[in-house]
Parts: sequence; C-alpha cells; structure tokens
Amino acid sequence: MKKFFVSFLILTLFLSGCGIKTSENNSSKLQTTQVSDILKNNSENIVMPHISQHIPQLITYNGNHVSAWVIQFLFVENGDLKESYDGDKSYIKLSYAKNNTIKTVDLISYALKYDLFNGIDYITASASGKYIVLEFSSDVPISIIVDTDTNKSSILWYDESKKESMMKISFNPSDDDEFAFLPSAEIKGPNGSHYLKLYEIKTHKINTVGEISDKNISMQNSMIQWGKNTINVISLDKSKIFNFTY
Repeated sequence: MKKFFVSFLILTLFLSGCGIKTSENNSSKLQTTQVSDILKNNSENIVMPHISQHIPQLITYNGNHVSAWVIQFLFVENGDLKESYDGDKSYIKLSYAKNNTIKTVDLISYALKYDLFNGIDYITASASGKYIVLEFSSDVPISIIVDTDTNKSSILWYDESKKESMMKISFNPSDDDEFAFLPSAEIKGPNGSHYLKLYEIKTHKINTVGEISDKNISMQNSMIQWGKNTINVISLDKSKIFNFTY
C-alpha cells in the first residue's frame, strides 16, 4: 500500500501545480476531491504483492491545455497479463482534466486483447488538447488515441493486418490533426532502413517524410521533435540526429 500512497501524493502535487483554470470558487477543491475518491475506490481491493512492479503505476502529463494521468495496476504471471487474480482485476485508467471537467477512459481491454503486460509508458497531447495519445510499451508498441471531445479511444494502426501500430508520436505544434510517427516495426526497408512519416487524423492519410538509413539506431529508443521547418529524429542518448524538412 506504500506505493499507492506515494502515487496519490505525487498525483495530488501534480494536480495542485498544473494550473487548471476554474470558474467557481470550489471547482479546484472539487476536482481534487473527485480524483481522491477515484484513487481511494480503486485501491480498496488492490493486493500489492501480486501487482507487476515493472511498470510505472502513475504517469502524468501537463501541457497543451490538458492535464492527464494514467493509473495502472496489472497482474502478471509468467510473462502474461492476467485479467484478475484472487478476485481482484487488472486495470488501466486514463483520466484528464479539461475545461474544469475530469473525464476517465478505461483502457484495460486493449492491454488484455494484445497481452500488453508492460502497460503504458508514454503520454502526449495535440496542440489544443483535443487528442491524447498513449503508447503501450511492448516488443511491438501499440498507441491509443483518445478524442477528448467524445471521450472515445481507438488504436492508431499503421498496418492492422500485421498488428503494427504507430509509435513515438509527436503532434504538429500548430495543427491538432497532424502528427509525425515511426512505424512500430523496427525494420521496414529492404536495406534495413526506417522511415519517418506524417499522419492526418481527419483524412487518415499517411505521407513519408524521409528515410533513416542507419539500421543500427533503435527506433523504440528515439524521439521526434518539431522545428520551425524541420522534424528531427533523435536517439535518446542524443548521439544521432536525423533532420528532415517538411
């Protein structure tokens, strides 16, 4: 239970400093109380010794007009995700605060269907906070997009027939409906090349920005950054940087 209370303390500090605007005197207190109640209710049946200790139980994001957090407790046995253990259930819940309202999306069904026992390890949002994207960590990562206007979620497939999703998603800073991504398959080209691509949400159109010919760089250990007229793919240790114009 110690880890739960540490997570609760972190989330309380996160919410108190995230700068959510309120229109009523008691709105901020109400939001904190709502989150506290959610955490309290979700913790009542947790049996901590059987929870996977290899995933972050609390992930937070604050930016682009939205504050979001994921709370996840997953039962794992012999490398497989279990739906429940001894009457308690695994769960992954995204909550986000936008326009003085807290909404929650249950994402456990995705993890169970594709055995994503490592859980979520990354959150980002579009320029105005319309979309939130979460990446499940896996040998072949799977990304989920949540529309904050409708509170609906779906998988961002690159090739659904091969169960290849989009990963390392980075939104265009000036356009909610466009983001750069890398296909979740490590090697795509005939010579071991990787490709940086753009996706338009409204049209579902995919365009290739450029090729990364260095087959020794791990795409899962890279990040995407937007510049004024460029998009960069950077290794996490910053030893390799690939620049593309768009």
